[in-house]
Amino acid sequence: MSLCQLLWGSAFYLLALISADPTGLTTSPAQGQLHCYTCSFAKPCYPVPTECQDDEACGITVGTSDQNEIIERKGCLPRTQCPLPGHATYWSRAYILRHHCCEQDLCNSAVTAQWLPSLFLTTLLLLVANFAWGGQLLH
Repeated sequence: MSLCQLLWGSAFYLLALISADPTGLTTSPAQGQLHCYTCSFAKPCYPVPTECQDDEACGITVGTSDQNEIIERKGCLPRTQCPLPGHATYWSRAYILRHHCCEQDLCNSAVTAQWLPSLFLTTLLLLVANFAWGGQLLH
């Protein structure tokens, strides 16, 4: 597979993640229970859809250690916890936690919210540069 094909595939995948709800569900908390993906800090993450409580939102929690190691978990979070930083110990290492919350069914999907814009922008810039140079850049 060429780099050009790989970039096109990546761009298509990112656009699909941004523009489509993979489940077709758009249930809001007012219409029923919110469903979120759940997985622990363990890698790899195999997210499982879970039904949240009335006072919870979908969340992605990202932890960073003093050594810049990053851990991530997904699940239902109390709405009051969403804006607050947290702390956790995982494998005997301390992490500072940041929570990213959303309010639609399964909105805490596979791509971390903080990385999506930069990954999408990088892919888009590479594709534009390729076309600007007549498609010769990536061949």
